[in-house]
Amino acid sequence: MQDLDTLDAVSIRLETVLNRLASRYRSMPESKLLGRLPDGRSRAAAGHEFASLIALAAQGVEDRARPIPPAWRALPYEGPFVVGDQIGVTGHDLLAACGRLGENPAAAAVWAPPGVRCDRSGVGTILGRVLGAAEDLAEAI
Repeated sequence: MQDLDTLDAVSIRLETVLNRLASRYRSMPESKLLGRLPDGRSRAAAGHEFASLIALAAQGVEDRARPIPPAWRALPYEGPFVVGDQIGVTGHDLLAACGRLGENPAAAAVWAPPGVRCDRSGVGTILGRVLGAAEDLAEAI
């Protein structure tokens, strides 16, 4: 029961952070979107990279029943003004996919996105990784 409570807590926290990030990106002027972070990336590039991680995590959850890793799909970069929408939509997709995991979602093994791991992982581990990346991005922008 505690694993399920922890997963629920992570999901709720993740949804809050994703909504906040999407809103912040949607309201940024072009000068801020194209402005550089200390690591040299623009805020738009950092946001797109994060949205790509979310999209891959969602694909790993959605394709969890496959016997082999999925053919990972890249999230296209459509320009700085859509990054907030990409974060919002991919975040919604990830949380919706997790909501369809069945009776015991904490025990679900999903495909880990490239760069996180190269095999299956627990959904809690994946959500924790996405939450950590979301909090890092929120702090950086």
